Amino acid sequence: AIAIAYDLTHHTSTLGGSTITEQVVKNDVLDTQEAQTRTVSRKFHELVLAEEMERRYSKSQILELYLNSINYGNGAYGAEAAAETYFQVHASDLTLAQASFLAGLPQAPANYDPFGTPDQVAAAKERWREVLDGMVTVGDVSSAAANAAYNSNLIEKMIAARKALPISHNPLTAHFVDYVEQYVAQRYGTRALYEGGLMIYTTLDLTTQALADKWVKSGVAAWARRGVNTGAMLVMNPSDGEILAMVGSADYGNAAIRGQINLTGVDPLGWRGVGSSFKVYTYGAALQAGLVTPASLLNDQTGIIGGVTFNDWDTKHEGYIPLRVALAQSRNLPALWTYRRVGGAQVTTFMHQLGVTATIENPDGVATTLGHDPLSMAEHLAAYSAFDNGGYRISPHPVLKVVDADGTVLEAFDPSASRVQVISPDLGYLMTDLLRGPVKLYLGDLGGRPVAGKSGTTEAYTGSIFLGYTPDLAVAASLMHIDAGPECKSGYAYLATNFPPSGWQCPTGVLFGENVGTSVWKPFLEAYYSNHPWPAMWTQPAGVVTRMVCAYDGGYISSGGYNEIFLKGVGEPTYPCGANPPPGAAPYQPPSLSPKPSP
Repeated sequence: AIAIAYDLTHHTSTLGGSTITEQVVKNDVLDTQEAQTRTVSRKFHELVLAEEMERRYSKSQILELYLNSINYGNGAYGAEAAAETYFQVHASDLTLAQASFLAGLPQAPANYDPFGTPDQVAAAKERWREVLDGMVTVGDVSSAAANAAYNSNLIEKMIAARKALPISHNPLTAHFVDYVEQYVAQRYGTRALYEGGLMIYTTLDLTTQALADKWVKSGVAAWARRGVNTGAMLVMNPSDGEILAMVGSADYGNAAIRGQINLTGVDPLGWRGVGSSFKVYTYGAALQAGLVTPASLLNDQTGIIGGVTFNDWDTKHEGYIPLRVALAQSRNLPALWTYRRVGGAQVTTFMHQLGVTATIENPDGVATTLGHDPLSMAEHLAAYSAFDNGGYRISPHPVLKVVDADGTVLEAFDPSASRVQVISPDLGYLMTDLLRGPVKLYLGDLGGRPVAGKSGTTEAYTGSIFLGYTPDLAVAASLMHIDAGPECKSGYAYLATNFPPSGWQCPTGVLFGENVGTSVWKPFLEAYYSNHPWPAMWTQPAGVVTRMVCAYDGGYISSGGYNEIFLKGVGEPTYPCGANPPPGAAPYQPPSLSPKPSP
């Protein structure tokens, strides 16, 4: 590994302001929590340990430790992993061309990605040339050998070989690998992760991962004309949280879109607003409290709330409409009025019960229900899964089992232990039935299949989303421009209207969450179920009853109305049709003229 060691021993002796020894201490000696802190005491501890290490070990031994843990990009840590990732060989079998190329990567692996953008590939070649020239200068290799190595079409061969690899070795799993490494390192330490001989069995399904990656890339390409440049998708088992696929960005190696940020939200850097998909927490809390029912008529005509004027997404007003219709059509005003009635404290408590840990900036502000606060996509999808799985809170989980070098099982995932009942199965079924409306209205009913979901449109391309589920699969997908933000101008009066910063061209138009649903979420689901049997429809529990009501005011009626479901004993209609007209309603019409709401 003389070429790999070259750049560290001749080009520089420091990395990020630390010596190689200090980096070894930070990576392999300090525990994860201490290594991540930035304090004077941590730095002093690091210096003391580094001095002790240099007394005990030779420079070559320390360098070997360093080479076995440093980041080479594309999920490869250590020279052996880098050799296998980039060239599918052991480090001991690297050629001069291969070893010298790897030697240049640790300085800035994201910038020198040979599988990235044309600029990254060009930068990787330039860095490679620097290493070879330096080796010639210090006499490690001859000029002829260096030129032969550089002219060997190495990068082109790497790219061709990568395309021919099975998906288990493909960059499409990089975000998931990062997540698993973080998970294991937090529990057992970095040294155990890289040197402990651990066998880590994960939840990832490679076929599902490939499908997810395909449809995220397809969606980004389809909406590039609207300013979209990246996206994400998370797929998991709604009953226990096992992660089946994780696409954290459209291109892990693309620095221009900051591709290594995991937009599925397992890292707070990937948290985004979720738009109207937040409304489920408002309506769920209201239904749980018995303040509303699916048949309740909600105000969609008055937009002045607490002295603030709000407009709906289409600037229209529909009068008083049933909750079921309001949610299916994603009307804003009914959600705002319901949020005000329930109260921010109760809504956020309901959200936290389901496992969303985000702090709401202004819980007393009714606009919270429009989903401006950043949430984790992973937690958001897990919360939706509670509606699907009988009311259990789950946590997204990447690992099935960890076994040490001696064969001892350090941990084994227990699905039953990971589930906590937080809402009733009855409320879960009610929410699921309501969430079938948005899917049917905007995506079609998929042949009457059991599918539920909701869209979320965010300001200025910060991450429009569609998420939902079937009885055995939960899926969230988003599309965005990674550098868009609320400073970008929007066409809607209630959104930010200040000018963008100098030099930044805001994306034009609006990308709705429904666009994500039609171009990414739905085709992924159809592709998945082309190779898996569709599950049976959800079964209505005994605690949910069906009653006939009229569209006029949601009152009970014996004929001529429509069937609606209710939580048994909570909010079932207690008044006859026509007895509780909404404000300003026309005179009551005979039952035969009562229209059935059509979400």
